[in-house]
Amino acid sequence: MKKTISFFVAAISFCNILSAQIQVDKSKITKQGTPAPIKNADLHVTGLQTGQKVLDIDIYPQIKYNGVKGNFTLQDGKLVPPFTLKHVSFTVPAGKIVYLKMCVGEFPYEVAYSTSQSDITLTSVCGIRSDDAATFRVQFNGISTVIHNNDCKRVFGKIAVTVTEKSTDAALQPTIMTPNTGTAYKGTGTEANTFIPFKNTNANTTPPYGSYVHDASRAIPVITSIVGGSSSGQSVAIYTVGATALREGRVTIGVKSDIASAHKTCDLCDDFSSNVHMAAPVAENILVNRAGTRMVDAAHPRIVMGPYNAHGSRDGSAITATGGTNIDFRVHFTVTGL
Repeated sequence: MKKTISFFVAAISFCNILSAQIQVDKSKITKQGTPAPIKNADLHVTGLQTGQKVLDIDIYPQIKYNGVKGNFTLQDGKLVPPFTLKHVSFTVPAGKIVYLKMCVGEFPYEVAYSTSQSDITLTSVCGIRSDDAATFRVQFNGISTVIHNNDCKRVFGKIAVTVTEKSTDAALQPTIMTPNTGTAYKGTGTEANTFIPFKNTNANTTPPYGSYVHDASRAIPVITSIVGGSSSGQSVAIYTVGATALREGRVTIGVKSDIASAHKTCDLCDDFSSNVHMAAPVAENILVNRAGTRMVDAAHPRIVMGPYNAHGSRDGSAITATGGTNIDFRVHFTVTGL
């Protein structure tokens, strides 16, 4: 009898120990006994419970937000859609940016959305996360070079800007962010996500801009004006990125410059050249809120790219011999909203 009593006492003590060690989070239990949904679930991080809803976006079974909306759920570590995902639509919560991880082929990638999508196919989605949205503006201030006369102002070529954001998943390539800008300054086709603040065919054409070439004869100018034309507006791109990414220095501004100009030392000189050109396009990256060779933040909003050396020989024949002309270009931007 004593042995039986001792067994029951030991069993009760063991249960008390287990009860003290196990913590039950009542907020995770609903009246129906199902797991409570997780907001802003990042499926790049393990540990989510099966059956939980992902509320980063609400999905509608038809285009233009028609039908009864639903949500992805997590089942055995995979996203499970609420219905077939061909030609559906989804809404992005106000003040948020959503990243959909796409598993297509060998290399997954992310696509960022800061606005709702009225007609989209999501059959390749294999992950989702969201962040608070943040915006900043990239303003084109023009090009500076040494100016001898008006021929030196006949600058042409192309400048292209892309903004990328690194994912929280280090295995994924940076996402190219879409600019919100006027159609006159936005690329098409493969450059649909590219801001093109300057594009001029040759020295004999006039781009749809106001004054955009500044004199650097005495010193590199500090330019506060924004390049623009009366018919096409200012050359400005507005970018929406993740607030966390911006704060953590995961956002980069890339600038690719390919510039040339006409040149003449003086009005009566015979050294005119219609094509003083950079040897090759130059691409540089500017880190946002992160120390590096080129950096921009709230305290340092101005970007001066270059100098980019260009070389050219005079057109036709001339009395005075010359080995050609060398000039430098600098590209000027201002970034606001950081």
